[in-house]
Amino acid sequence: MKIIKAGTRKSLLALVQTQIIIDKIRKKFPEISVDIVPISTKGDEHLNRTLDSFGGKGVFTKELDEQLLDGSIDIAVHSAKDMPTHLPHGLMIGAVGKRECFGDVLAVCRDRFPHLSQGDIPSLPEGFVAGTGSLRRSLALSKLNPGIRPAPIRGNVQTRLMKLKSGAYDGIILAQAGIRRLLDNQAKVDGAGIADDFDYSPFSFIPIDIRDMLPAAGQGLLAVECRCGDEEILEILSAVNDTESALSLEAERGFLQAIGGGCNAPAAAFTKVWQGQIFMDAMYAANGQNMEKIWGSAPVDQAKELGQDMARRLVRKDIPSPGRVFLIGAGPGDEGLMSVKGLARLGEADVIVYDHLASPGFLNEARDDARLVYAGKVAGSHYLKQDEISCLLVRYAREGKTVARLKGGDVFVFGRGSEEGEALCEAGIEFEVIPGISSAYAVPAYAGIPVTHRGLASAFHVITGHEDETKCRLSLDYNILAKEEGTLVFLMGLKNLEDIARRLVEGGKDPATPAAVIQSGTTSRQKVALAPLASIWEEAQKQGIKTPAITVVGPVADLEKTLSWYGKGPMWGKNVLLTGSRSMTRLMAKAFENEGAQPIPFSLIRTVPSEGVEIDSVYETLERWTWAVFTSRNGVETFFEGMKERQVDVRRLAGLKFAAIGQGTARALLEYGIVCDYVPQVFTSEAMSKDWVPLLCPGDRVLLLRARQASKVLEDALEAAGISYKAAALYEICPDWRKAGELNRLLDETDYITLCSASAARALCQMAGAKRVNDCPARVVCIGPVTCRQAIEEGLAVDLTAQTYDTQGMIRAILKDLQK
Repeated sequence: MKIIKAGTRKSLLALVQTQIIIDKIRKKFPEISVDIVPISTKGDEHLNRTLDSFGGKGVFTKELDEQLLDGSIDIAVHSAKDMPTHLPHGLMIGAVGKRECFGDVLAVCRDRFPHLSQGDIPSLPEGFVAGTGSLRRSLALSKLNPGIRPAPIRGNVQTRLMKLKSGAYDGIILAQAGIRRLLDNQAKVDGAGIADDFDYSPFSFIPIDIRDMLPAAGQGLLAVECRCGDEEILEILSAVNDTESALSLEAERGFLQAIGGGCNAPAAAFTKVWQGQIFMDAMYAANGQNMEKIWGSAPVDQAKELGQDMARRLVRKDIPSPGRVFLIGAGPGDEGLMSVKGLARLGEADVIVYDHLASPGFLNEARDDARLVYAGKVAGSHYLKQDEISCLLVRYAREGKTVARLKGGDVFVFGRGSEEGEALCEAGIEFEVIPGISSAYAVPAYAGIPVTHRGLASAFHVITGHEDETKCRLSLDYNILAKEEGTLVFLMGLKNLEDIARRLVEGGKDPATPAAVIQSGTTSRQKVALAPLASIWEEAQKQGIKTPAITVVGPVADLEKTLSWYGKGPMWGKNVLLTGSRSMTRLMAKAFENEGAQPIPFSLIRTVPSEGVEIDSVYETLERWTWAVFTSRNGVETFFEGMKERQVDVRRLAGLKFAAIGQGTARALLEYGIVCDYVPQVFTSEAMSKDWVPLLCPGDRVLLLRARQASKVLEDALEAAGISYKAAALYEICPDWRKAGELNRLLDETDYITLCSASAARALCQMAGAKRVNDCPARVVCIGPVTCRQAIEEGLAVDLTAQTYDTQGMIRAILKDLQK
């Protein structure tokens, strides 16, 4: 049996924390035995002196490190916040336990402060003596309540509590994690915990909000130290390592290392991992008195760099001014109903926080470097709580970012936009509201129902139908609603529809009053159930109406029979996912819309322009070439953008002839004033090689402007013909990983997925997986044989391939499929 020796300090808390790690190891590896080796450290022996007076850094770990290095122990378990900023050569952190509690608590005696709560700390009396050995905590206390008098205190938890009980202090500050672990340990039965007969019952432990007292770097985390290269131990520790906690510790230690502080430095850092990002709050008192605070975030693979950058900013006092938040109403679903101003602000944003009810096509307006954050709510499942969304907006704005908060419908109509605005006001963040078209009147209009009509309704009333049964009785008087002469519009009320209809009738509404329930209004999923009020619930069930849906009650509902106008075209009711480049999907969307489809422009790829001497030389030697060949719209746009950035005079193109693969590429050139000299009849590199290359003269020199991933078919043909050429990889096509989550949510709501390039096929499979795509109800449509081959190679089941390799070819393929 393998025996592991786990070194730890001798204090009760240290033993308890070591036991936590041992229990995790034994759970994963029941055949392994772990023995605790208690070790006395310098920090534990000099309890009458402050840490700064005899070394500060490493006083709790030096002796454990020495025994690790000489092989006396195999691992050492530490409170991560007590570890020095740099480990001795040959040692490393092999595992980090899951962070559960991370803040601080104020411990007081129950008999002296029987009713003290978190909110009472700012009003504690002048001269209240709080024991703490941390300058960080002292500064935070003084800011929270200037009347509190911090006083030094040393010793283990039990010693400190005894000093509190003796009256030497009115309260003491302790790490919440330590107290929680001691109490949990004592609560274990049948001797499962470490022996502890200390009586904690005379004390209250009041949590301190981390906004008032930011934790020390590493607080609440358990770090397991081991020897570098000890593969057996590292393999065991990897099984008990918590990845998110390890990322947090990496970032927080990176911050502490860059700030130059040990465990007693006037610095604080706390991180949270969410949606592939790591967020950090950090504070530092450069002068030992005034704590400056900043916020930051980065992808998780840049955790340490985030901590280091935050430290540098604090040291330089490079604290960004708060950004601005735009609360944008996205309208009811049809992308054309979004305001021009709202679209413009989306394109300016550093961060877009968007809802489920906002069309995913709007994400195509995001800058390539913008962060996309899904905060959607679906009936019965809230991805983020409302207070978390508000905190997120504040956090990003405090980083100096421009934030677009995209909400379905209108910002302030049952959208909780006002709550977000209040949170921003409280944080001192500037914001702007960009109203959206509300579904309250737009959805009925798309169903041919005017909410007002001369002689039928001179007013309309908008009511939330999303309240539970108890709340409805408390907040809505259906006796009054039933007697209103105007149109009643209930938003989000499908779940309560039967109850709403019954109460209106009980309140005096004529059971024969026309009523309509409209599902997914203004989109291709729109469906209407029309019936008298008394039977509208049954009719909605019969029609299979699903959320999101609104209900209209009043004589105007009957006008749907004559004024219904929306929902025509051979592709009506079909959602078509357009996955090409942003510019291409915009052009395709209009063509599909004309056929009655609901196009979803959702580019899965992004164009990353190449840089360097080789690319610069392309623009410097334009006169050398006789032909410029473009293989895609992306190439055209990247080339001319490069000319603009380098201030290249367009007249330098005068000696060039232009060839383009595909009418879309030719049209892109025409937008820049270039009429193509050659476009192959079949839009492939193979056709270009067969038909165009033989037309070239021996003295021609060809410049191929294309993606790094482009095929070498043209190059091979030019080589074989002895034509001088240069292949310039102007750009690289990369999957837009920001959209992976939204893509997977979209697949089950999509009827057709269009693929216009091999790059799009690769991106789809990388971001969703071929099996996920093949299992979803959508049919895969390829623009041509090259894309089809790539899609099949990626494992996709291709259903349709266009006969002509353009948007109209794909449309014809889908129309033919729909006729089957």
